Amino acid sequence: MAVLSLFRALHLLVVVFAIIAVAAPTPILVRINDDPSPNDPAVQEHLRKQAELIETERHRGQDWEFRATLSPIAQQAEEIVAAIRQYEINHFWRKAGGYGLEENERFAGMMFAKAKPLIPSTKLWDIVSRMPKGSLLHAHPSALLGFERVFNIILETEGMVITSSQDVSTEVSAQNASISFAHVNNITAVAQQVNASIHSPEYIPGTLVPVTLAADAFPGGREGFINFLMSKVTVSPEEAVRHDLGVDAIWRDFQKCFDPAGSALTYEPVMRKFYQYLFEGFVDDGISWAEFRSGGSAKLVPEGQETANPDLEFWIRVMLDELQKFQKTEKGSKFWGIKLIWSDARSLDRPTIIDHMKKAIERKQHFPDIFGGYDLVAQEDLGRPLSDLAPELIWFQNETAALNLTMPFFFHAGETLGDGNSTDDNLFDAVLLGTRRIGHGFSLYKHPLLMDMINEKKIMIEVCPISNEVLRLNTDIMHHPMPAMVSHGVAVAISNDDPAILGQDGPGLSYDFYETIQGFDDVGLGGLGAFAHNSIRWSNFEDQNQDDWVRDINLGATGTGIKAKRLQEWQTQWEAYCQWIVDEYSDWNATIGIQ
Repeated sequence: MAVLSLFRALHLLVVVFAIIAVAAPTPILVRINDDPSPNDPAVQEHLRKQAELIETERHRGQDWEFRATLSPIAQQAEEIVAAIRQYEINHFWRKAGGYGLEENERFAGMMFAKAKPLIPSTKLWDIVSRMPKGSLLHAHPSALLGFERVFNIILETEGMVITSSQDVSTEVSAQNASISFAHVNNITAVAQQVNASIHSPEYIPGTLVPVTLAADAFPGGREGFINFLMSKVTVSPEEAVRHDLGVDAIWRDFQKCFDPAGSALTYEPVMRKFYQYLFEGFVDDGISWAEFRSGGSAKLVPEGQETANPDLEFWIRVMLDELQKFQKTEKGSKFWGIKLIWSDARSLDRPTIIDHMKKAIERKQHFPDIFGGYDLVAQEDLGRPLSDLAPELIWFQNETAALNLTMPFFFHAGETLGDGNSTDDNLFDAVLLGTRRIGHGFSLYKHPLLMDMINEKKIMIEVCPISNEVLRLNTDIMHHPMPAMVSHGVAVAISNDDPAILGQDGPGLSYDFYETIQGFDDVGLGGLGAFAHNSIRWSNFEDQNQDDWVRDINLGATGTGIKAKRLQEWQTQWEAYCQWIVDEYSDWNATIGIQ
């Protein structure tokens, strides 16, 4: 019996193994020498197609034509700059913070407020800061020159006084106080009547205090006083990185800066010094032309007076006088000039807007060479959309046409995170209303049809990278949509918007140019050159009808007008600059000296 059971068990095992053998897959034989090879014809074909596809796409980029015609020297300069940039990415910017030391983390393209103290120690900064940058097309003049310079001008100007809405003896009161500046003739009498300066709890709100007295009596002396003033007119680095608080919060802080900034420029001697330093700063940074968004009716107190000149055009004549003086100097001979784009707050009601538009038309008639367009400014998300303003804007177009005046639109539009809301829709209105350029255009990349129309109509985007970051549209330069616009063929130029408030300090474009080349791998020196070239092609040098405007943009340097002349001048500057890069950095590996 036991033998029979054993026999049956063995029989069952034989059957099971037979079934397994039938069900098992046939073994695969692998050739020992059949390893993956980069030289495989199929791999090489894939890589060829990839390179071809990348090159085809780059040909669609708006900067391709400029880059395709770079001179041999410019090509050599571009290669050197690319190598320096990559070296600094690897050896300067790529630094780990470690656990508990996260604040020490750094990387190329980090938030501007954190990167700014480090940028001037790089070789790339030395290169970018010397670049001929063409035209500054999007800027608000009262927020251009660094305020530390402005406040020192005020301290050096006889008769200047400060008032405050409350004493600034505590941190909270200092933060909430509103300040303003004025000029008095008898400063000695004012000083004798002051029983307490603005930092004292005994200060009576609204009391005039000589700025020198306020500065010398301030905790920390003049340095402490200027630091306090700077807190009233700038967005601090700490505020600049608080993206968790949203757009509305930063705009409240941002807009509060303009009243004290504006009051600092209400006395003629201060304003004259302001423009002297401003124009010098432009040339020092390689800017040859500037267009300001500005209202055309500002009150200015003449030298030696206490009340404003009732003539609202007085400040324009002062500005033009300083411009003409500057252009007669050796440094100023390199500066082509300025243009004003009349700008109204987009939140104004219809009667007020119409009244301001009439004043804009008067200024154009009185100063035909200085006023060159119209725009609406301030926070787009909380202002009236262009569709709501269409009656006023179309009225303005009809009035200027009837008077044979050329005042085209240069609209702020798309400065928003919105997608399909009324603010985002401003882009559609701007195009339909015939804008020649668009300020910011941040949300444009979401609209392929609009990008096609903008390309067809030769509309350029005034991109303000640092402004968009600080005002919480993008967290850092690498999240900016500029590359999407360029790759779709949209013309862009780089501007600085409000550098004195937003952290760039000076009136120049170097920080915005640096952020752009450092943040985007595909830009390079040739890309920066294309953006500078664009800024001149789309500059409003003279009154032109739409057909002539588009013709000169298309002709570029081959035309016969002032735009072609300016482009030729810039091209000469560009070639000299590229030669300097080659001469200075051809042996950059031995001279870079990164710490």
